Amino acid sequence: MRSFLVAASFLFVAGLLFSTATTAKPVANAATEAHRFARIITDASAPVGWTGFCTAQPAECVPGQTSEEFVTIDQERGAQLQQINSLVNHKIQGIGDNDHYGIYKLGIINWWTYPDDGAGNCNDYVLLKKKLLVEAGWPRSALLLTVVLDTHNEGHLVLMARTNDGDLVLDNLTDSIKTWGGTGYTFIKRQSADNPNTWVRLESGRTPEELAMISKGLKAHSQ
Repeated sequence: MRSFLVAASFLFVAGLLFSTATTAKPVANAATEAHRFARIITDASAPVGWTGFCTAQPAECVPGQTSEEFVTIDQERGAQLQQINSLVNHKIQGIGDNDHYGIYKLGIINWWTYPDDGAGNCNDYVLLKKKLLVEAGWPRSALLLTVVLDTHNEGHLVLMARTNDGDLVLDNLTDSIKTWGGTGYTFIKRQSADNPNTWVRLESGRTPEELAMISKGLKAHSQ
């Protein structure tokens, strides 16, 4: 069933007047750059959920035109981010994959898909937000799925929007659009802007002391 997805797309796109996407290189000095933009460390493996999503819906994972551009945030673009983040957060009912689909009995550990029936987990929220923003005129290369550890050190997926104001995060846990450094999350990896099927490791955004505490907590939790 795709009724919810179609309806959400129509209601959002019909409710706004979109102009042609305006893009520009970010302007920042060396001192602020590190705080505004997440730094790529090295290559990373694609999450299992993304691989499964692409197997089920290959047309959604075709690399687009390569672009290193950032979307310029103006009043309209800022409103689009806020409205889509809030719309999806309030219209989708949160539910775990196993409760929703019974994936463990199928031998699947993580299932990413569009929340066509109006329910899903963080991965499904992110996929729908990206789809709606692309339909609003945003380049795919500026909308990157990103794996983090949340404030409870649990795995979580968010959408990172690459803008001239920095890397902004859309999150199903809050209606607020935050800078990547303002989320309180530990950043793990995200899609490459060049190819959605290529993933890159990110700087964590945490101090060495914070990382040590996180590592200690995760180790204790696993025992």
